[in-house]
Amino acid sequence: MASQKIFGLGTIVVDHQLFVDQFPVVDTKIEANESRLQVGGPVPTALVFLSRLGHDCTFTGLWGDDHFGVIIEEDLDREQVNFFPASQQPGTETGTAHVWVEQSTGSRTIVCRRTSADIEPLQELATHLSQAGVLHLDGWPAEIAVTVAQSAKAKGLTVFLDTGSPKGRTTDLLQFVDVVNAPRRFLTQYFQNDDIERGAKRLLEAGPKTVTITDGNQGAWLFTQEETHYQPAFSVVNTDSTGAGDIFSGALIHAVLQAWAPEQILEFASAAAALKCQQQGNREALPTLVQIEQLIASSR
Repeated sequence: MASQKIFGLGTIVVDHQLFVDQFPVVDTKIEANESRLQVGGPVPTALVFLSRLGHDCTFTGLWGDDHFGVIIEEDLDREQVNFFPASQQPGTETGTAHVWVEQSTGSRTIVCRRTSADIEPLQELATHLSQAGVLHLDGWPAEIAVTVAQSAKAKGLTVFLDTGSPKGRTTDLLQFVDVVNAPRRFLTQYFQNDDIERGAKRLLEAGPKTVTITDGNQGAWLFTQEETHYQPAFSVVNTDSTGAGDIFSGALIHAVLQAWAPEQILEFASAAAALKCQQQGNREALPTLVQIEQLIASSR
């Protein structure tokens, strides 16, 4: 298995998940069936998954020295994901997210508040890039993401971007990205049009060599300038879709590093994301390599 040192930069928060039968209507109050805390964020969740697959991962983000900051550091230590000491800023409030999971469908709704700490210490990441082969981003903080991506490209790293939603300098960032993963809703937010082929073509024109588009139970697509591949969604019981896109991106990185064929890359990432949806959580639900391979084999 090909393994490389992977650096990541992005949002990290502590999620407060509440599991409900159905989402509440406005101005009402309902009881949650279950409540739990977990560490969330597109890049750190992907890096934990990659660490479990044997990759050497380092994360840079921002959090405070409060109780939630302790939770984050303990989680990264436990999952063997390195982090820069400058990520923790004394006197700063750690970012949090409220996540409602509708148990009847597994869908989730998120309200997130990132930390407002000084982003300057994150520039230190650029000085360490020569040690890595891969840079993984979610586009935040916007200014630092562009600077670090540009430096990474100059040093010959492969740059991955999990878009989620448009950020402040997404257009500038895309020119330094090799592989971009975007949910279909990103196309609507960024291009005001959710046509998948048209959106993928425009993303390829912006700089990336490979574009993947995910659309939940409608499946996923992989585009390059030369070819297009479609992967139907795997048939699983959706219990909690929180983090599915994060795991898709992590699996995408792993598969690209193995130099697999495009259709195999897409199949692997889709299977990993599907398995995550079967269980609650960003850690307990992470699939193993064996589980992913078994799901793929059973679906052929």
